[in-house]
Amino acid sequence: MVKIICVGGGKGGTGKSSVAVNMSILLTEKGFRVLLVDADVESPVDHLLLGIVRKKIGEVKSFLPRIDSEKCIRCSACARACPEHALIGLRGQVPTLLKELCEGCKLCYYVCPVKAIMDNYRVIGEIYEGSNGLVHLIQGEVLPGVKQHVNVTIATIRYGEDFFEKYDYVIIDTAPGTGANIWFPLIKSDLAIAVTEPTPLGANDLYRYLELVKKAQKRFLVVLNKANIPGGRKELVIKVVKKYGGDIIEIPYDREFLESYIKNKPIASLSPNSGVTKALRELIRKALTILES
Repeated sequence: MVKIICVGGGKGGTGKSSVAVNMSILLTEKGFRVLLVDADVESPVDHLLLGIVRKKIGEVKSFLPRIDSEKCIRCSACARACPEHALIGLRGQVPTLLKELCEGCKLCYYVCPVKAIMDNYRVIGEIYEGSNGLVHLIQGEVLPGVKQHVNVTIATIRYGEDFFEKYDYVIIDTAPGTGANIWFPLIKSDLAIAVTEPTPLGANDLYRYLELVKKAQKRFLVVLNKANIPGGRKELVIKVVKKYGGDIIEIPYDREFLESYIKNKPIASLSPNSGVTKALRELIRKALTILES
């Protein structure tokens, strides 16, 4: 039966995507069939890290109101109900739509007493697919200027779900933070990987992320990236993890890790004997132990 691993972390820039990509590579080396879902739709980079030329396979659409001015009785009920103030206009006027603010909730459609709002739509994101011969990638990307990144995240994962049972492991690379776009993949996972760094901000955001993991009642591991960086505050991260009773895998600061990122090659493939790769192998070992228990 397929096992789902969610890779996240409250703070951005901690190496979350690099961890997700390298975990995928190391699992394939063990003979497992792996699907990587890049659900960080505002900044999808997994195809670059894997050297994959991606192919667009679909679009994500969302409701966008279109007002029939002949039916409209100019009551402004839709404008008053809009939570994002995307419809503006006083009583006696046909409301004007500010589509950049619209989040597609469809509330205006339902409150209109004369059904003057048409069920229209717009494209808010795209879904891509690709493979490097080892890892199969499904990736979502929200279009520039669109606020509905949660909808694109959900659509990307739901598209991938049609293929989950073909794989031994599915790794979902999520966006940073603790919002709805993190909760949706988290509740579907069997294990959460929290990636952080040894800084006060890293420790604070790890605490917020682990609170979310606790609410979802998920097992977890913490990856402390750049663990030995000069001036780091590793003890702050350790204190947070002790509170929640989890294990820490420390990844050392290594220039090769940065170089692998620049070369678009996972460090697990580029430097299989590096300290970083050894730490990632330990992460895989602990993850499999938890998932197989």
